[in-house]
Amino acid sequence: MVLLANLNCDHVLQLEAPLVAGSRLNYRDGGRRLGGGAANTGTGLCWAGHRVLPVTRLGNDDTGDWLLQQARELGLNTDYIERFEGSTGELLVLVDSRGERTILRQARPPALPVCLPQEPVDCLYVNTDGEQAADYMMAMNPHSLVISQYPAGGRWLRPCRIMIASAADVGTLSDPWQHARQLAGDSLEWLVLTHGERGAEAISAGQRLYVPAPAVTPVDATGAGDAFAGGLIHGLCSGWSMAEALAEAGNWAACTLTSASSIPSPQLLRYLAGELKFSMSTDKLSLIQACGEQPE
Repeated sequence: MVLLANLNCDHVLQLEAPLVAGSRLNYRDGGRRLGGGAANTGTGLCWAGHRVLPVTRLGNDDTGDWLLQQARELGLNTDYIERFEGSTGELLVLVDSRGERTILRQARPPALPVCLPQEPVDCLYVNTDGEQAADYMMAMNPHSLVISQYPAGGRWLRPCRIMIASAADVGTLSDPWQHARQLAGDSLEWLVLTHGERGAEAISAGQRLYVPAPAVTPVDATGAGDAFAGGLIHGLCSGWSMAEALAEAGNWAACTLTSASSIPSPQLLRYLAGELKFSMSTDKLSLIQACGEQPE
């Protein structure tokens, strides 16, 4: 699997209360940790038995060295990680008392590595900014399952078969499916919308599926969306139906929500080993599909 996504050095600040404009809050410095879509999605896929190749760029500095070593220790294949002359930088991650997070990052022009995998793969997952990714996705789409996160603000084309977006991404659009088709093209098969604690839904030209989220108490929401993507990719590449893959994605996200980490925690390892169960049953899933229940 190829993940066109970032490896980030997250500097975490734990806030004593929800973040409100104009407020003064105490914080606890949580130090730095590995983050970014490549790590947050790729780690779980490695644990699930997939070979994962992150495709990204890191600066030739101490932070870049640290990120590269962390990725290798997690089992990610680093052959397509490109180094450049310059600073890798850090992201500031503000985590409030409810587990909600605000991310601050330095603006940097998006750039793809010079060397990109060209051979067919089980899945190409794209979670990066900029318009440069579109041509690569177009070339890979005929022979690989291309899955993309919704581009920020809907600004760039994303030729793919499956697009993932949060409900907030598409806002109040009357027809999010047609909007996604404009970005992804005629090859789009499913638009997957996440609704946070209310679950997720998948929309196609003729179907609409909804799966509730497991009931858990959030500790840190950072990386939950990336974990959701990992579970969805794992399910679809394992030959499961979209409804089954949606449920699996929700379980992976729940494992991340209940830990103080952005990369998947040991909770996911326990889940993959069958030692951790969630309340959503196959019978309930089937009932929800049959009734056509959807989030409000």
